[in-house]
Amino acid sequence: MKILLVSDSHGDERVLKDLLKAYPQMDYYLHAGDSGLDRDTLYPFESVKGNTDYYPFDNLLRIYTPLGYLLIKHKPGFTSEQIKNNKFLVNGHTHQYSFYVEQNKVFLNPGSLTLPRDKTNGTFMIMNIEIEKASIIIYDIETKNVLINEQIV
Repeated sequence: MKILLVSDSHGDERVLKDLLKAYPQMDYYLHAGDSGLDRDTLYPFESVKGNTDYYPFDNLLRIYTPLGYLLIKHKPGFTSEQIKNNKFLVNGHTHQYSFYVEQNKVFLNPGSLTLPRDKTNGTFMIMNIEIEKASIIIYDIETKNVLINEQIV
């Protein structure tokens, strides 16, 4: 299963269309909020509601993967129940990419596509989840340089 993860594009429709052209074979396109766009414009991206979004998105989105559920929301901070019932926990909002593994749970943030706060030109993430393993690659949106390439499970 291949998933393209983005966040915080803040109305930039062009950058999302460019990613769709560059990565047409994904199983899921997920947006962690603050897209500034409506559902039809975002399609095929599925999105959660960010703190600057005015369109009616849900606050949480849960996707089944071969290794367990992926839960996505905009702001950081997950409840103990959310952590317990999901393998992958994704958020945006900070405009900084990150990942870490804690107690066999994977916490991910794809960073911001358009307004980064992490000395990049903007970032996005590709997850590859198989039956027994998962990996992520985080790319710089402008240069397409690989910033992180890690097996996470």
